[in-house]
Amino acid sequence: MQQQLSEAFTIMLTGMITVFVFLTLLLLAMGLLRRFAATDETAPAQAPQQAPQAKTQATDAQRVAAITAAVHAYRRDHQ
Repeated sequence: MQQQLSEAFTIMLTGMITVFVFLTLLLLAMGLLRRFAATDETAPAQAPQQAPQAKTQATDAQRVAAITAAVHAYRRDHQ
């Protein structure tokens, strides 16, 4: 019985050390990758330019008209 507990403890300890070493290496690899694959964040991000509101409304109206025409043509052809 004592020998089985000793062997179980050894196996458990070996597994825990293996997982600890693997996770430590994984963290180190991720840190190195972050440094080597880093983008240049010093450049200011450009804000997206917004179109004038009237032009957007006209585009939306054209889009709705095109969708309506497509649905009408589909229903006419597939009756």
